[in-house]
Amino acid sequence: MSNVFDVVANKHSRERILDLAIAAIDEGGEVAIRVNDLAAAAGVTVPTLYRHFGSRDGLIVAAQTQRFRLTQNSDTSILSVALTRAKTAEQFQKTLRKELLLHFERDRWVLRATRLNTLGSAVKRPDLQASIAQAQREGAMGIAMALEPYQRKGWIRPDVDLLAVAYWYMGQILGRALIEMGDDPVVEKHWNQISIEAVMVAAFGPPAQR
Repeated sequence: MSNVFDVVANKHSRERILDLAIAAIDEGGEVAIRVNDLAAAAGVTVPTLYRHFGSRDGLIVAAQTQRFRLTQNSDTSILSVALTRAKTAEQFQKTLRKELLLHFERDRWVLRATRLNTLGSAVKRPDLQASIAQAQREGAMGIAMALEPYQRKGWIRPDVDLLAVAYWYMGQILGRALIEMGDDPVVEKHWNQISIEAVMVAAFGPPAQR
């Protein structure tokens, strides 16, 4: 029985350390990761921290990847739940359009900024690149799986590669940051309209075919 408790305790301590590391990066960047301080705040010893993550770099990779993953999970879960309410092909298209627009809202800027920050941190860091790439694939697969039942129903074009659409759309979400910095050179409504119509054409064909 003690072995079970040990496993649970180790899991909880790892999660505490990871949560604290994410908070530290959010607050002050990777330089804010101080192993001794994090271990003390998590109520563990430094050797325990290293046992979970291998090294300070290993902790940073895990924390940056989790930051990235959490922002994706938010987008994927919201979309998946919304689509389940659609009972007809027409409702599905309307719901998809509405949900995609919500992902472009200004109040989701922090999610986009966090994702961009982690991608920038991965430059010339193969371990972090590989870890984020896996998290990215998980997010894309989540979107593709959410859409797949509707493709089987014939509500999405049968020739569309849903995984490719998911990756492309995730890129669109990140790309919106280009008009959210500086002096707003592009009208947000126009950018949204172009992006949404591109998704709708890719998934359902030109308007005449829908």
